[in-house]
Amino acid sequence: MKQVIKNILYGVTFCLLVTACDFLELTPPSDLTNENFGSGSKDSATVYTTAQQMEDLLGGAYRHFADEFWQLDMYILNDIQADNGYAGEINDEVAQIEEFRIVATNPRLPDKEWGAIYSHISDANLIIEWTPKIEDPVLTEARRVEIIGEARFMRALCYFNLVRIFGEVPLRTKAISEISLANIDEIYPSLYSEKASLPDIYAVILEDLEYAVNNVSDYSGSYKFKITKAVANLVLALVYTTKDGYESTDWAKVKELTTAIVNDTRYGLMDNFDDLFTIGTTPDPSNIPSANLTNENCKESLFEINYTSWSELGNWSASMFFGIDWKKYSTPSHDLVDAFDRENDNVRKNSSILFGDATGKWTDRFWPSNNYPYCYKQRAQEMANIILFRYAEAVLLLAEAENELGNIDAARTQLNRIRYRAKLPNTTAGSKEAMRLAIENEHRFEFAFEGKRWMDLKRRGRFIQVMQNATDQQKEYAARLNENRLILPIPQQQLDLNENLTQNPGY
Repeated sequence: MKQVIKNILYGVTFCLLVTACDFLELTPPSDLTNENFGSGSKDSATVYTTAQQMEDLLGGAYRHFADEFWQLDMYILNDIQADNGYAGEINDEVAQIEEFRIVATNPRLPDKEWGAIYSHISDANLIIEWTPKIEDPVLTEARRVEIIGEARFMRALCYFNLVRIFGEVPLRTKAISEISLANIDEIYPSLYSEKASLPDIYAVILEDLEYAVNNVSDYSGSYKFKITKAVANLVLALVYTTKDGYESTDWAKVKELTTAIVNDTRYGLMDNFDDLFTIGTTPDPSNIPSANLTNENCKESLFEINYTSWSELGNWSASMFFGIDWKKYSTPSHDLVDAFDRENDNVRKNSSILFGDATGKWTDRFWPSNNYPYCYKQRAQEMANIILFRYAEAVLLLAEAENELGNIDAARTQLNRIRYRAKLPNTTAGSKEAMRLAIENEHRFEFAFEGKRWMDLKRRGRFIQVMQNATDQQKEYAARLNENRLILPIPQQQLDLNENLTQNPGY
């Protein structure tokens, strides 16, 4: 691959010396784009000198939270691939994921998942590298370390998603310079590196998040599209529950991190669960409104994407799951509906699922058209914010940590806070094992269709067992599951580009 790049660069250089040569006809092919090189959409050969340039780069990095990965693929991976839903729309790209038969050539892998995440990492690397060099007096030292902290949080979250989706992946922590004949031998190893080990990747994730915890803003007030100490603590706690396996988790550390959030009186549970998702009117599935959430930036939100308009930053995610204009990507499963009903959890069921009449629109082999369920947590498009991380997740993680540390009464107290809000009686779990399951189930009810389920079950070591016991068609597909299928294949496109990459076992 290196020689191919050199040949292209030689050709471009020659054309620049021959005036009759049309440079535009020798633009490098698609596999030599900035994104594939890991440099994102920015020209990393630019010399940055001002504070405003760093703010602009940071703003661009924040915009990645509106990428298709966050608006669609996190829900496909976590809810459709698990027992909360299934691929309603007949789309083989998505059906492969749901049915555990995904192949390395699936077109979602290189663009919407691998490529999108590495593009975000690239932009974060650029900020991390250049911000310390800025001599502009407008950039105070306090703001300098804050910008770096926000970028390092983004990089850590990106790698955390990559290892949970793909396992071992290349580790890129340096901004990639503009490629040339002079530096190709130097930067090629960074462009096309082999996989790093999970311990090495997690070491970078932990270092980045620790830096973020110590340097980002303590609190952002009524604007939650900003990385703060609370969300950094939450993601750091999630990393600790994941990186070493459930039985080897440092639960004392998880307790420390989540206690800092739970005891922060600037955050808390909304009084009514539906307040998190309401848009102030009853949505019409035949015409999804463009509207804000009634309670944007509420006290329960730790981090949410601030959508404003189609011309600036628009939320199209709702239309992927709600509405009768076409059969949507995710249809709630009988397994989830039945679980809500067994628990008598009408509060969260009614906030998560809306039954409507799709007669004449489509048919479904599992639901009647005149009583068809839609994912209901996203009810408006364009301007409606999406909460990615909220206070309730810290409460349940604290309950989990207390239980694993043998403090079952303390675990019960935190779990019952979530149940009380859902108008449910106190938990009857009386043993450590029963409490584990109670917390796991509570997490499912609380975060259905918020892009959490698959990754939550995997970190608990429970995904295969849960899917094999599912009551819908997932049980049939789960026969294909094994340990290798707990991660996705490395995209074939990346294997073709990078001779140092190897495919994941089982693919």
